[in-house]
Amino acid sequence: MRRSLVPVLLLLAAPVSAAPFVYETGLPGYPAAGQAVTLAAPISSDGVESPFGTWRKLAFGVQGDAFITYRVASRQDQIFTEFELSRLQLTGWAAWGTWAGINLTLESTRSSGSRSYVGVDGDSLLPRLKYAFAEATPLKQWLALRAGIVPDLMIPWVEAAWAFRAQGPTGVERDGMFVPGDLGISIEAALPAAYGSFAVAYGNGEGTHLREQNNGKNSTFALHLRPAGRRLPPLVVHLLYRDGSIGAGSAADRRLSGGITYAGRRLGAGAIGTWAMGWQGLGARDAAHLSVFARGELPRRFYLFGRVDVLWPDVSEAGSTQLRLIGGIAYALPALVRILISYEGTLPFGSLTSAVPALREHDFLAQIEARL
Repeated sequence: MRRSLVPVLLLLAAPVSAAPFVYETGLPGYPAAGQAVTLAAPISSDGVESPFGTWRKLAFGVQGDAFITYRVASRQDQIFTEFELSRLQLTGWAAWGTWAGINLTLESTRSSGSRSYVGVDGDSLLPRLKYAFAEATPLKQWLALRAGIVPDLMIPWVEAAWAFRAQGPTGVERDGMFVPGDLGISIEAALPAAYGSFAVAYGNGEGTHLREQNNGKNSTFALHLRPAGRRLPPLVVHLLYRDGSIGAGSAADRRLSGGITYAGRRLGAGAIGTWAMGWQGLGARDAAHLSVFARGELPRRFYLFGRVDVLWPDVSEAGSTQLRLIGGIAYALPALVRILISYEGTLPFGSLTSAVPALREHDFLAQIEARL
């Protein structure tokens, strides 16, 4: 047999599944023998490390995914249809045993803001860095030190439980409560007996799309507690506080967030509530957010998923809310591909009904999610 065919045959023989894996969720579960601690090491759907290659203690690999969307949108009494490359992401990583690793993640983004066409070459798709960090784990699974564009301390946990990032960003990201990453440093320490972890981050606070604009820094403290320890590791209680600012005027941008998630293979659910002391660059405005979601696997590789996001842009006007409803069904092909059909409705109440542009929108999405 020709040696060049061996990798292909091994790939075809390996068990594959479109059940999503998450390679940016913080410290690994209480470690399997020889499991790399670094965030950079992708975890396959069965929880086993899957490096692209190894050399002595060095493991390295490439991980990518693409979300292709066909959208039918009812907006301002008009019907729009469009094809969209919702996401193209590519991660390169390397890990030296259980001691250190690096992660470089690129993602696609539009060169202008939402519903705006003033950007690079109109509204072009451009690559940008999502993560770019080095990690040292001097105490193996007990301690992780990261520096660079480091992951947020809340979003990856919510994404792991939701597991349908293909449909769109999580509610806490989409409504401006948190951003996926920021320039700075973070320290994460595991609690004994697999009871979770405690993390601290110190960064610019401007996310990945703006350079530092004031002398203030964001300090974030997060506790991810597994109340049942090893008996039920997917069940996690979260508590986070961020003291920060944003913009040249150092507008307040603080967060108090908490909730619970369950990130099982066949079942995922969660509820995350967030109080924003300063929102969208307005330091004097307090906003609130609640996201409740669930997903489950049915027989024959079908999935159901649903989510409700409630946003109070100004808590002094409790009747003015934005409600987002998401529901859909997915089918996993016998490979790393899923097909999603979903509905998304955005409904304003109170003074938001007269907002310009109008917030009311109904979207029907047909999507293909492919992972490499």
